Amino acid sequence: MIKKIALRVTVLGLTFLVGGCGVFFGDNAYFRNRDGDYQKADKIEPMKVPEGMNDQALGKLYPIPPITESEFDEESEYRAGVPRPQPLATNLMQENIKIQRLAEERWILMNVSPGEVWPRVRSFLNENNVDVASADISRGLIDSHWLQFKSDLSTTDRYRVQIDQGVQPETSEIHILHQSVVGSEPPESAEWPAQSSSKERESWLLDEMAAALAADTTIGGTSLLAQAIGGDAKSGLVVEANEPVMKIRLNEARAKATLFHAMKQDGFAIYDSAVEQGIYYLHYEKVEEDDEGWFSGLFASDGKVIHESPYTLAQLMTVVPTGDNFKTAPLSKPNKETQFPKAPGYLVFLKGESGDYTVHLRDAYGKRLDPHLARELLTVLRTNLI
Repeated sequence: MIKKIALRVTVLGLTFLVGGCGVFFGDNAYFRNRDGDYQKADKIEPMKVPEGMNDQALGKLYPIPPITESEFDEESEYRAGVPRPQPLATNLMQENIKIQRLAEERWILMNVSPGEVWPRVRSFLNENNVDVASADISRGLIDSHWLQFKSDLSTTDRYRVQIDQGVQPETSEIHILHQSVVGSEPPESAEWPAQSSSKERESWLLDEMAAALAADTTIGGTSLLAQAIGGDAKSGLVVEANEPVMKIRLNEARAKATLFHAMKQDGFAIYDSAVEQGIYYLHYEKVEEDDEGWFSGLFASDGKVIHESPYTLAQLMTVVPTGDNFKTAPLSKPNKETQFPKAPGYLVFLKGESGDYTVHLRDAYGKRLDPHLARELLTVLRTNLI
């Protein structure tokens, strides 16, 4: 009897499910397929400003970035598979804000895009009564009105805030420029200096802004118009003549300093260098992640690699291709090299001019590496740029 009741309940349940499918699924059902709904959407006219007014300030609310060659050349005869994506510079779950310094230059580094930084900087200036005289969102520039410090009424001062793309993807830099003139009446027109009039007053605003941005725990908005600030990141991997190379868009001092820093991290060590010529002789040994077992504490390494080469950079440079031969250098075949045999390591060449440098990574004889190996090592270097 129990088996018959159970069987009837099962049959009734299946009947309900089959019959109920039409209620829940289908064109007129609750859970109908909505994939094609966008085709029925009405078109609306774009936003217009009143006649006689300038509409250029509106810009494109959703700019589409141009497609550029990066990471690898699809026409390359050496390409095999899609390369691994670039590692993020910082932890997305925690916003990092810190002050970077190179010689006398200091700036704020944030691991968010310029589109997120722009409204937060504007908010900081408003909250601290720093009136904005002009703002050029396309260039990431914010200029303040002339103001006076209560502690020193003998001068009149103003600030320029530059928001720019960082070296790593999805990072931003904030630079401060300070200008001071004698007297309480500022000049009608004054050119911005190349460097701050007072490093002390520049540092004051930089420190205050960094502290305020770090203390701000609220989730800020994103300026769609500010997404294109600064163009591309200040570093990137591209392919030139079927060879992976790294582009660095920094001034000479910072380009050499940040590259020198990267060449001492994550398994890299410098044998020798000719800094003025932008040539470095490196050793590389992949650093394995520490085992979290009990024995790992007994044999922990600080990650530094110390090796020596039997040859100097000056010796190796005598066999490195030059001029056009450098660009068309053949692939590396170290076992066939008769002069300075079995030379270990790699050569790094920094070529170009301030603001537009190209980094080539070659074998110890200046010959081209396998593209996959070159891209892998350049990726490690790029990750450690600051």
